[in-house]
Amino acid sequence: MADLDAARREAIRILCHAQASDQLSVDAFESRLDQVKHAPNQATLAAILADLEPAPLPVPLTTASMPTAYGPRTDEVAPVSPAEFLRLASVFGSTARGGSWTVPLALEARVLFGEMTIDLRDAVFGSDVVDIEVDVALGSFTLIVPAGTQVENEVMETLSSSTHSVRNARGARPNGLLVRLQGKALLASVDVKEKYPTGQGKPKGMLQRLLGGGE
Repeated sequence: MADLDAARREAIRILCHAQASDQLSVDAFESRLDQVKHAPNQATLAAILADLEPAPLPVPLTTASMPTAYGPRTDEVAPVSPAEFLRLASVFGSTARGGSWTVPLALEARVLFGEMTIDLRDAVFGSDVVDIEVDVALGSFTLIVPAGTQVENEVMETLSSSTHSVRNARGARPNGLLVRLQGKALLASVDVKEKYPTGQGKPKGMLQRLLGGGE
């Protein structure tokens, strides 16, 4: 099972690269992503990817290197290797994580009678797939991702709500990063927001002026 999980993660990486390099449309990407998630074995995965070009070997992925419509960033980033796992908790309080920090391969966020904000806009990524497990009860969880990030929200909601806002990400192209949200929410809110990196701002030009501003 571990080998199949690893092969599935690699398949998702190849799909993300294919979509970012215009080998796949958004609809085709989503269709194949669903096939990959339900593939029973590695032979099936290989068949799903047979017509796609192999993706480059993984390198530390940062928002500085993500292809976007507004050009590369030149900010310094945290030169730290990613951890395998990190747990964050907020109980009767408020917790925020942001700035230039190295995102672990897997993240667990627990909120009870509190609020938590995780901001990935200026973060450093050691992989282009990030798994986040959330457990929110009587509180709120907000995730801010770089504009153009593919987000899968599979959080089980009970008397809760979830949103995915792209209001601040107009003009962004897919950046090859996939964030998978899983877990549960009880009497809570789970909000995903796409934003450009701090200080970078939105693409400038006539299109932006026509679409209007935003935070």
